[in-house]
Amino acid sequence: MEFTLSLPSKMEAVIVFLLFVNSALFGSLDAQRVAYYSTEAPLLLATPDNITVSAGTRLSLVCVAWGNPAPNITWTPDATAVPYQNVYNTSTTLNGLTYVVSILEVCYTEPQFSGTYSCTATNGVEDASLGGNSASFQVQVLSQPSCSSTYAVTSNLQYVYVKQEPSCILCTLPGGVPTWYTWAINSSSAIVQDGTYILFNGSTTTFLIQDPILLLKGATGVLQVQCYDQTQLISYEAYVALSEPSVIVAGPQDIITSSNLKLSATCVAWGKPLPMITWTSSYTNLTSFNTYTTSVSDSQYSYVVSILEICPTSFITSDTYTCTASSTSSGTSLGLTSSSFVLQVPYTLPTVQVVENTNLQVLCSLVGNSSVVITSVYWTDPLGSVVSNNSTLQVSGIQRNRSGVYTCIIQTASSSSMSTTTVTVLYPPSALLVGEQTLYQIQGLSVTLSCSFVGLPIPNITWSGPLGQQIQSNPHFTIVSSSNFTQLTVNSLIRSDTGNYTCAATNYLGTSSLSVAVYVQVPPEPPNIMVTGREISTISLSWNNGFNGNSPLVNVSISYESPNYIGVEGTMYLILPAMFSATLSGLHPNANYSIRVALVNAAGFTSNITTVLTSTLSIRLMTPTITALYSYISVQLVMIWTVVADPTMAPADSWIVEYMPFGGSPTNVTVQGSLRMFTLAGLSRGTLYSVRLAGVNVAGLGPFSTYVQNTTTVDAPSVPLNLATTVLNLTSIVVSWDPPLDNGGRIIAYYQIQYRVVGVSNFTLVNQIYDLQYTIMNLTYDAIYELQVMAFNGLFFSTPTPSVQQKVQPQGVVPPAPPSNIVVTNQSAMSISLSWNTGFNGNSPLENVNITFCSSNYPNEGTQYLLLPLVYSATLSGLHPNANYSIRITLVNTIGLISAPVTIATSTLSLTLGAPVIRSLYAISSTQLAVRWMVTIDATMAPAVSWIVEYTPFGGSPTNVMVQGFLRMFTLTGLSRGTLYSVRLAGMNVAGLGPFSPYVQNTTTVDAPSVPRNLSAIPLNSTSIAVSWAPPLDNGGQSIQYYVIRIRVLGGGPFSTVGQVLALQYVITAGVQDGTAYEVRVIAFNGGLFGMPSSAQVATPPIGPPFPLIMMPQVYGTTDTTAVVTWISPGGYIDNYTLQYKPSDQTWNGATTYTVGASATIFTISGLIPNTSYDVQVCTNNKNSSSDFVAQTFITLAPPTLKVIGPTSAVPVGTTVALACVVESGYNSTVSWSRADGASLPPGASAQGNLLLFISVQIQTSGIYVCTFAGSAGPITEAFSLIVSNVPPLPTSSQSILPTVMPASGGAFPAQLVISASLGAGIPLFCIGLVSAASFILIFQYYFRVKRRNRVDNPLYNTLALSNALALDGTGATVEKITFKGDDVADYTSVL
Repeated sequence: MEFTLSLPSKMEAVIVFLLFVNSALFGSLDAQRVAYYSTEAPLLLATPDNITVSAGTRLSLVCVAWGNPAPNITWTPDATAVPYQNVYNTSTTLNGLTYVVSILEVCYTEPQFSGTYSCTATNGVEDASLGGNSASFQVQVLSQPSCSSTYAVTSNLQYVYVKQEPSCILCTLPGGVPTWYTWAINSSSAIVQDGTYILFNGSTTTFLIQDPILLLKGATGVLQVQCYDQTQLISYEAYVALSEPSVIVAGPQDIITSSNLKLSATCVAWGKPLPMITWTSSYTNLTSFNTYTTSVSDSQYSYVVSILEICPTSFITSDTYTCTASSTSSGTSLGLTSSSFVLQVPYTLPTVQVVENTNLQVLCSLVGNSSVVITSVYWTDPLGSVVSNNSTLQVSGIQRNRSGVYTCIIQTASSSSMSTTTVTVLYPPSALLVGEQTLYQIQGLSVTLSCSFVGLPIPNITWSGPLGQQIQSNPHFTIVSSSNFTQLTVNSLIRSDTGNYTCAATNYLGTSSLSVAVYVQVPPEPPNIMVTGREISTISLSWNNGFNGNSPLVNVSISYESPNYIGVEGTMYLILPAMFSATLSGLHPNANYSIRVALVNAAGFTSNITTVLTSTLSIRLMTPTITALYSYISVQLVMIWTVVADPTMAPADSWIVEYMPFGGSPTNVTVQGSLRMFTLAGLSRGTLYSVRLAGVNVAGLGPFSTYVQNTTTVDAPSVPLNLATTVLNLTSIVVSWDPPLDNGGRIIAYYQIQYRVVGVSNFTLVNQIYDLQYTIMNLTYDAIYELQVMAFNGLFFSTPTPSVQQKVQPQGVVPPAPPSNIVVTNQSAMSISLSWNTGFNGNSPLENVNITFCSSNYPNEGTQYLLLPLVYSATLSGLHPNANYSIRITLVNTIGLISAPVTIATSTLSLTLGAPVIRSLYAISSTQLAVRWMVTIDATMAPAVSWIVEYTPFGGSPTNVMVQGFLRMFTLTGLSRGTLYSVRLAGMNVAGLGPFSPYVQNTTTVDAPSVPRNLSAIPLNSTSIAVSWAPPLDNGGQSIQYYVIRIRVLGGGPFSTVGQVLALQYVITAGVQDGTAYEVRVIAFNGGLFGMPSSAQVATPPIGPPFPLIMMPQVYGTTDTTAVVTWISPGGYIDNYTLQYKPSDQTWNGATTYTVGASATIFTISGLIPNTSYDVQVCTNNKNSSSDFVAQTFITLAPPTLKVIGPTSAVPVGTTVALACVVESGYNSTVSWSRADGASLPPGASAQGNLLLFISVQIQTSGIYVCTFAGSAGPITEAFSLIVSNVPPLPTSSQSILPTVMPASGGAFPAQLVISASLGAGIPLFCIGLVSAASFILIFQYYFRVKRRNRVDNPLYNTLALSNALALDGTGATVEKITFKGDDVADYTSVL
C-alpha cells in the first residue's frame, strides 16, 4: 500500500494508522511524525532599545532572529573601537522552529563607549525588499552619582512615597538581576533632564552588574521602567509622591451585644502612603478572629478600611479593642494614630435542670464593670411572655410543661443583648404494658414483648429474664428501644425461656416496672427405655414416658438398624399408637442393634431421641485348629491356633487349653478370648506334652480340637561355686571350685578356666578340665592375675564365675603399710602444714616419704613432687590462695617397695571480697526499691556467704539487711512513698567482711490515685452532656493534677478521651449525637500515675431535628428501566430516609415514594420509562421531624440494541475467525453466545467477553450463532450466519505493519509525503479473523500544525485533525479530498 500526501508551506504532519475489520477496531499501526519547512529570509524577532547605563557596569545587548536556513548575526559598534567586548551566539528549537540568539557583552562600560550600535542577520536568502534583518539603537554611559535612601519598584502601578531629600529607585525582577533596563519620568524619553535625575549602577565592581537604580532629587510624577533578564521583559509604572502621616477618620463605638453572634467593628484611616491598620485588645487573643482590610477612594482621597470580625461573641470576648493606623517608608515610621471601643457581652447562661415541684432561680448580668447605662432588664418564657422585670428569673413549684428556652434581655439607650438558657424539668419514670400479660408460643418461634415509658432524664430501660438476670441484645434476645418505647424479642424459643419477663425504666428520680409471663411449648421429653428380653432373633422393649411438653402424646416412632448388616439392610421403622412396650422380631442372631424410640406430640418429635444399644443372642463357636506347638525355652511350650468365624457366632470370651505330660494327668488353663497364641509355662524340662483347646462365648463351650504333641528343651548349667586360688611357687597358682547347683537338666561334661594379667584384654583358656581343681604354671612373678571358671553340660556353657585376683609373689619382704593419722596442722592463704604416723615397714626399714600435690583450680600447673627423708611432718608453701589441693603421701622401704598411697583433700584460705558495684537502683512500687549489683571475684577469693545492704532515708538513720550470698539483686520493701534513699552494700565470705560500695540514690514512686467518686452524667441538650464528680479518697501520695474523661457509645467501640480537665465538672460537646446512649467514665491523674476509671454512667441526649444530606444523591448504573441511587449519610440520629422520584416534566404531587432503612444509603429504582429524564430527591427522618429534600436529575438509557460483526462471505477451512457482538446505547457490554440449534459450541470455539473466537474453523463449524444480552426488560438476541468453505486460508505472520514516510521532493514547499506500508502475504496478528487480504478498512488520521507568517514574533498554531477511511479492495487506488479549515490554509489532496 502506498499513497502520497501533499502538504502546504511550513506545515508539520503526524500520521497515525488505525486498522478496522468489519467496523471493529483490531489495532493501530506505528505512528510516524514528519516536519518540512520552506526556505525563509532572516527576520529579527527581538532587538535592544535605546539604553543608558552607569559607568563601570557590565552591558549586555541581545538580538534574536529566525530563518531557514538558520541565519548568522553580526554586531557593528560605531567608529570608536569598544574594548572588553565579547559576542555569544547560540540557537534553540521551539515548536519545530530554530531561533538564533546573539549577545554582545561589554564587560566594563566607560563614558566614551556611548554611541550607535547595530545587529544584522544573514543566511544567503535575505531579501532587501522585505527588510527586518537589521536594527540600530543608542547606548549612553553616565558617571556614577550617590543617594541617601533607596526604594524598590517590584510591581506595576506601584506608589513610591519619598522624603524631601535625594532618593534612589531600585528596579527588581522576580527571576533575578536584570540585564538591561530603561527609565523615563512623566512620559519623557530623555535620560537626563535639568539635573533632576540620573541613572547609575551603585556598584564599584568591575563587571558584576548590580540592580539598576534611579536617583530622584525631589521630583514627583509618573515613573516608567523596563527590566529584561533574557527570559522575561517587564514594564513598570510607578507613582512618585511625597509621604504624609496617617490619620484615623472613623472608628467603632462602645456596644453591648448577645452571645454567639458575629460582630464587625470598622476602622477607616487615611495617609500617604496608605497606612496599615492593626487591632489589639487588653487580654483577648485575637488570632482566632478574622480581620479584613481593603481600600476605597472618593474624588479626592484614598482610604484604608479594616474590619475586625469577632465571631462568635461570648462573655469572654468582653474587652477593650483598639485599632492603630501606622505608615512607613523605606523602613522609617511616619507616625501612628489609634481609636478604641468597649464591647460588653452578658455571661453565658448555664443550661438548667430542675426537678418537678421544686423552685427555679437564674441570674442574668453583664461581664465586668461597664460605663454603659442599662435602661432595662427582663425575662421571657418559652411562649414569649414576660415572666420577670429584673435580672433574676424565679419560678416556684415548676411543672414539666414549663420546660423550654427562657430569654434574658438587657437594653441600653442605643443597643441591646439577649442571652438564653434552656430549662429542663426532670421527673421520675412510669411504664405502661403494650399487649397481653400472658403469652404462649411453640419452641423455635419468636415472641415479642413491648412496653412504653416516659421520664426525664430519659430513663435507663432494662429487661430481666425468668431468673432475674439482666438481658442484653444478642442473637437470642433482640432489644429495640427508642426515647419512649422498648421492645424485647426472644428469638428461637427454647424451653428454659419460660417464665416472667420484666421491663424496668429507671432514672435517678425513681423506677417503674411491669412483667409479662411467657410459656414455651416444646416436644415431649425422651422416654426411659429398658430391654426386657433377648432371643436369637427377637428383642423386647418397654419404656416410661416423662414430661409431655405441655401437649398430649400422639405416636411412638421406633427405628432400628444393625451395624453388622450395613449395606445389606437399611434402617427399619415401626410407627405405633401411644403405648409403653414392643417386641422387634425377625432379627439376625448375634447382631448388634441400635434402637431409637421417639415420642410425638403436637409440637413435634422428642428433641433428643433416646437410643438403646443391645444385641440378639449368639450360637456356640466352631472347633478350633492348632496350627503350631513349639518349645521356646526349657519349661515352656508356645501354641498358635485358628477358628472359623461366622456372623451368627459371638466372639470368644475365653479359651479352655488342656495340656498333659507323657504318662501324666491333664491340666486345664483358661485364656482370654481375644488371643490366638498362648505360652504354657512351668513345664518339666525335656518332657513330651499333648495339648488341645475349645472356645467359650456367650452361648457356651464349643467342641475341643484334636491333640497336638511336642517336647520341652534343656537349660545351661548354673555358675560353679566357691572359686579359690593359692600361690604354689614363684610361677604357679592352684585353682579350685565346687560344682554348680543346677546342671541345666544334664550331667556336667567338663569345666573351662580363663585367666589373664590384670589390665590385659585377652584371656588365656584352659579347656576340658574334668576335676574340681587345676594348677596353672609358667606365670609371671609379681604379676596379678584375674581368673574365672565355667561349667559345660554337653549343650550349654554356664556363665563365668565372678573374677578372682591373685598376685604371684614370694614369701618374706612386702611393701610397707601406708601412712596413717594424716592431719592438717595449719592453713594460711599460701601454705598447708601436715603430720602423719608410720606402721609396718614390710620387713625392711623405711627410707623416704614421697609427697605429691596438685590443685583442681589450676590444672595447667600439673602435679608437684616432694621427696623427703623419713620425717613425720611437712609444710607445703608457695601455694595459691583459696585453692583446693589434693595431697598424696607414700612410704618407701630400703628394698624400694612403695606403700599404698593415702590421699587427703584440703584447701588454702581465701582473701576477703572486693567492694561491690551497684549497677542499678530503681523503684518498682511506691514502697519498694530494687538494687542490682556486681562484684569482681577472682580465684583468690571465696564466694560471698552473705551481703550487708545498708539503706538510709533522706535525713534519717541507716538500716542494715543481710542478704544471701548467691544473690545479685534484692528488693527493699516497707519504704516510704516518694522518699529519697541512699543505698550501699558490702560482701562477706569465709575470710570476713569486705569493703562497702559507694552510695547510690533513688526515690520511691507514688501510687495511682483511687477512683473518682459520685460520677454524674446528665444530658444538657441534644448535643451536649454535663459530667460532674467528686475527687478520689486517695490521691496516691501526690496532689491530683487533672482528670481525663472517657466517653463511648453504650455497648462497645473505642473510647474518645477528653484530657486535662482541671475542674470537677465538664460539658462534653465534641462528637455527641442526639438519641445515642453514651457510657462516661472519669480517671484521675496525680502527675505520676493514672488511676482506675470510675464506674460508668450512661447519658442519652434527646433526639434533635435530622440533618439534611450534605450533597446531592448520586445516580449510577442507569439502564433503560432501572437506576441505582446512592447518597452519603449526614450523621446524627436517623430513623429512615424518604426517597421520591418522578418524571422531570411532572410535579412532586404525583411522585413515587419509598421509605429506606437508616442503615442503607443505596436504593434501586425499577419500572422506569426508557430514554426519559427523571428527578429523584431524598430526605432524612427521625422521631423529631424530617429534613429538607435534596434532589438530583438523571436520564434513563434508550433500549439496548445488538449488532454482530463478522465475515460476510465464506471462510476457508483452518482460518481463525472472530465474531464481535456490540451492545449499543451505552450499556455494559457483557453478552453470552450460543448456537441457534441449541447444540454446544464446536471444538476450538470459545466465548471471550464480546468475542466468539474460532481457532481453526471446519466445515461443521458452519451455522447460525446467537449473541444474547440480558437487558432489564428481558433478553435481547442477534443472530449471525457463519459459512465455512474448503478454500485454504491465507498464510499468517507476526510482522507488524510499519508505515514508511519520506518526502517526495527535496524539501522545497509545497511538499509531498509518500507514505507506504507492506500488506502482502504477511497479515499482522491483530488482523486475526480476516477472511481475505482485501476485506479490511484502513483508517489514517492527519494532525497538521500550521504557523502563520504574520505572527512570527508570537507563534500561534492551528491544529487540524482529519480522518479518512479508505476501502482497499486490491484493485487500485481511491482519491479522497481533504479540506483544511483555518487561516492561510488552502485545500490539499491525499492520493492513495
